[in-house]
Amino acid sequence: MLNCKVFGQTIKSPIFSTLSFVLIIFVIYACSSIYKVSLYPSQLTSIQIFRAPQQAAHNNDVQAAANKTLQVQATSPPLKVDQSSIIVVSNNLTEQINIEELEEEEQDGEAPDPLIPPAKVTNEERMEWFRKKLPDLGVLESTNLSRSFHDRVVKFSKNQCATQFFMIWFSPARTFGPRDFLAVDTLMKANPQSCLVLISRSLDTRLGYKILKPLLDRGFKILTVTPDLPSLVKDTPAEAWLKKIKSGKIDPGKNPLSIHLSDLIRLAVLYKYGGVYLDTDFVILKDFKGLRNAIGAQGVDQVTHKWTTLNGAAMVFDKRHPILFDFLQEFTTTFDGSKWGHNGPYLLTRVIQRVGNTPGYNLTILGLKAFYPVNWIQIKGFYKKPVSEEESKRVEEMVLELNKDTYGLHLWNKITRELVINEGSVIDRLIKSHCLICRDAYNS
Repeated sequence: MLNCKVFGQTIKSPIFSTLSFVLIIFVIYACSSIYKVSLYPSQLTSIQIFRAPQQAAHNNDVQAAANKTLQVQATSPPLKVDQSSIIVVSNNLTEQINIEELEEEEQDGEAPDPLIPPAKVTNEERMEWFRKKLPDLGVLESTNLSRSFHDRVVKFSKNQCATQFFMIWFSPARTFGPRDFLAVDTLMKANPQSCLVLISRSLDTRLGYKILKPLLDRGFKILTVTPDLPSLVKDTPAEAWLKKIKSGKIDPGKNPLSIHLSDLIRLAVLYKYGGVYLDTDFVILKDFKGLRNAIGAQGVDQVTHKWTTLNGAAMVFDKRHPILFDFLQEFTTTFDGSKWGHNGPYLLTRVIQRVGNTPGYNLTILGLKAFYPVNWIQIKGFYKKPVSEEESKRVEEMVLELNKDTYGLHLWNKITRELVINEGSVIDRLIKSHCLICRDAYNS
């Protein structure tokens, strides 16, 4: 039985008082330390990365994806976390995600585009601006993520691809809208056994995956991959151009550098890997298997009926075709960042006009109907609803002709993106018969 008298005397003891005081201090310190450790871990065990809610430009699914939370779970024993990547555990699946990727995805579209030069400045002022911006132009350098470009593309191309397609997207992922998705959608329907490599830093992310998930879930072979410009131009004439632009010795010009990089990368990718390059503003209508070493005419002389202008929005070439080498050489030696189209369609036109019928090139120039049956002015009529029986008949005839002769209709999205696709119009008829998902395609 407890002796209360002895216990009371013990409490009054100076030794007991001292021990009690020490014990209280220890408990307070321990609790404080535990609290601090839970808030500020010295070693990463659990991270939550929240993307700030953003209003998706074109798609509610994209907005929902952007607002989701990614959680990095701790494992036992503790993970060794390196600064370039983390392990994400979700639904019992583990995948490696680049930390920079998540940070850039979070800020996607919020910061000004460093590739757009200031307006109304002299050449000298623009060069000074460009040299200061060079450290921000990550697209010119290799990164941990981009260095895997070649291996990822080669591995992906082994998926029994009937045709290898490439597209490029340099804008933020959140701006990859329904009409851009339409190009991928119709491509997969018309070429279901083909492979598509979508070259894009912003789509090579969790958000990019969620945008393309409806097609990936159907088993279509689509890879989003961050470009590695240094390796793409290595051992090509454009390697010298990249070295000069990185050293600030070339004027990037008045137009956004991303336009010129897109012109360059499509040429380099076809030279290194071969296949089909397409812009993201097409409705694809036919299988491409019959095409080889071909490019489409955009302009034709009304008198002679000979082509006058080519367009690089759609190109089909074998790996290391000699004309691609000539294109890259022309890009390097005649680069002009201020003249629209100089490094793109007009470059292709200049080179092929010089080559002519040189033996060994084996080129096919496709007529207007292949990709550009209407120009950027005429295309607007394809969005209009027929208001008479005669107009309805004309729409019907046009749809039949396009389905017969056209591989892909170029939509000139820069001009037509805001146009309403009216019911019964040519575009409406094509979308309804050639897309798989048609998700919000009628919205801009």
